[in-house]
Amino acid sequence: MNTAIQPLLPLSQDRIQDELRLAAAIAAGASHYRRRAVRILLACIGEYAAGLSMIVLSLHIHGSDLAQVAFYAGLLVALCGPVWTVLLALWLEENH
Repeated sequence: MNTAIQPLLPLSQDRIQDELRLAAAIAAGASHYRRRAVRILLACIGEYAAGLSMIVLSLHIHGSDLAQVAFYAGLLVALCGPVWTVLLALWLEENH
């Protein structure tokens, strides 16, 4: 008994080459997206660290209103900086 497996969907060589080109283009786009996501993530971590360092600096300042200003500025940078970075990156991607 000869049981040959027939392909469910026979494709021409041109169609196979088109699909391979499309897969390569998708892979290149995924690589670009990954690099962009890492860049945004590093920017967010940097802004968070800058805010924390401002908060730590405010804890070392004594006897002036500058300590309170530095504390609230550090809080603003640490919490709102990464959010602003992500929102700005998404907005620029849409409008580019």
